[in-house]
Amino acid sequence: MSDSEDAATVAANARPFVPPGRSLPERQSSSRARGKRSGPPPQLDFPPVRNGLDYLDSAVDHLDEYDSAVTTRDVKYAVLHLQAAVEVLFKARLLAEHWTLVFADLHQATRKKLESADFKSVTTDAAVIRLRNIVGVPITDEEQKALKNLSDDRNKLQHFGLTHDAPAVEARAVAVLDFLIRFCDEQLLPCLTIEEERREAERSLSRLREALNSIESFVRERMSRVGGELKAEGAEHRTIRCPGCTQLALVVRPSANPSPYDFDDIATCRFCSWEWDTAELVGYFGDADHDEPGAWNTCPKCYQWALGSEVPVRNNPDAPAYFCFACAIAFPTLLSCIRCGRPVEATRVTGTVLCGACEMDQEDEQEHQVCYEDPKDYGYAEESE
Repeated sequence: MSDSEDAATVAANARPFVPPGRSLPERQSSSRARGKRSGPPPQLDFPPVRNGLDYLDSAVDHLDEYDSAVTTRDVKYAVLHLQAAVEVLFKARLLAEHWTLVFADLHQATRKKLESADFKSVTTDAAVIRLRNIVGVPITDEEQKALKNLSDDRNKLQHFGLTHDAPAVEARAVAVLDFLIRFCDEQLLPCLTIEEERREAERSLSRLREALNSIESFVRERMSRVGGELKAEGAEHRTIRCPGCTQLALVVRPSANPSPYDFDDIATCRFCSWEWDTAELVGYFGDADHDEPGAWNTCPKCYQWALGSEVPVRNNPDAPAYFCFACAIAFPTLLSCIRCGRPVEATRVTGTVLCGACEMDQEDEQEHQVCYEDPKDYGYAEESE
């Protein structure tokens, strides 16, 4: 066998490396097998925002515990891709502020180098400094430390293949993931002036938020931070379960509009960043049999038609209560009338829970109910007639 024949035989019998838990892809079409293309070659099209969100999507996918437990390999690639997402998304925000800010040396910045991507870009540490000092992005010292820890973990994993124990690395990565989602929501999206790019980014972030619930470690980390913030703000009594992500993180603000016909305001979830119209929440938590304005949804304090029932409130989640979405107050002492469903003040109830109208109706029924008299009451029996 000649050298060329031997090489051909080895190539023909060679099998690609298949990672554990994966399978070989299906055989491609004959045109591709022969090295021919049936159409134009695919293009690599990853502008900064799309590129950064793609890395972020990969990191979330590796940390997603919905289908299976997160492995050490998952943590490794989550760290690598999350660090890449940090670098690219930070540069995207600097680029939105001014194109020269993505250059490591501002004096070397030229349009030609930018368009050809032929330049040394700013490091992550320098990007953080520029974001804080020039752009005005509020990055706390604790968040900056988390970013530094992630960078250190990435370097050790990428170059030496080792670092701390996997759970510790995962927790550190999740802390940055929590920060990065907020960074995209609050700092990056508002700067995207191209409508198509903005819509694409919003769709990507929407998909990411849907996956976040299955990342248990992320949920714990984010909810721990959210819980601390809500407690410090004294907002736990007006924080309810978000219908979107199901976390006790939807903060309702008192409405500035006193009209019972129009109390529309915005409630924002601190976990998934979803915004809800308070009027929409009334419909969600309202009584399906009494969806029109009336006694069933009138707040006993502000008298607006904004009362929802069975609403889980953060400061007492095990006892869902009536909650007014206009004045942002829970009413744990309100109970539902067993006959009509109207809210009743429990402190005034001594027995069966009845509203005033139903109690009067019941008394009236008892007073005027049909009475069948016994002939024996008059001293004779029907048989004697």
